[in-house]
Amino acid sequence: MPSPFPGMDPYIESSGLWPDFHPNLIVAIQAALNARLPPRYAAGIELHVWIHEPDAEARTQLRAPDVHVADQAGRGTATARAAPGTIILPIVRSEGRRFVKIVDQDGQRIVTAIEVLSPSNKAAGPDREAYLAKRSEYLGAGVNLVEIDLLRGGTRLPLEDPPPVIPDYYIMVCRAWELPRAGFWRLGVRDPLPDISVPLDWGEAEVILPLRSCVDHVYDATRYATRLRYERPTTPRLREPDATWARELLAARQAQPPSPPATPPA
Repeated sequence: MPSPFPGMDPYIESSGLWPDFHPNLIVAIQAALNARLPPRYAAGIELHVWIHEPDAEARTQLRAPDVHVADQAGRGTATARAAPGTIILPIVRSEGRRFVKIVDQDGQRIVTAIEVLSPSNKAAGPDREAYLAKRSEYLGAGVNLVEIDLLRGGTRLPLEDPPPVIPDYYIMVCRAWELPRAGFWRLGVRDPLPDISVPLDWGEAEVILPLRSCVDHVYDATRYATRLRYERPTTPRLREPDATWARELLAARQAQPPSPPATPPA
């Protein structure tokens, strides 16, 4: 049974299932593209990795030695010698986020990147800065970029000045040969998710990504119909009249008999 919403289901974000939804959507997008790409190209999944270094306060907390280890050290042989000093190593924490890349298999180069934004990309901090740096790297290297924001919460990434009015979601397609212009979809919660024309090399026919089919496939494969908290208000809350429309939509779904599951987006 697909989502009752014609476009993005806001309850996926609201129910705390985004860490489950994001990687599954990435896999569905990869499969849909590989079913349509010319033989010269292939869609793969790659992991952005960035490093967090601890601040001064966190490093100070590392100074207290483990009591058990300290006791054992004191019971060593008489010939053991303590080091003349100690240092505090910077304990680092790595994080990662998956994205889809389309590769020209002849030249083994990335032609297009498809990025689905996560909450950390829309919150102030190193994760947002790391993604913005990656975005600039794509555009500077002549890589096409498809950027998909299916989150209503958080702070929008910089787009144009003044920023465009976005009801709930957006999709941006940056073709390397059209910069600084980019295709842009402004989507409300009532709008169906569009088929996206994904660019390859200049002069090559573009490939269609059926985004709605990908979302429906994830919705069914992960049993969101029973996992989403449709009885609770969304966070962020839907604006009126969208909130009333959503309640009526969900009530109509409850009155319908179950439908067969969605087929994978091939």
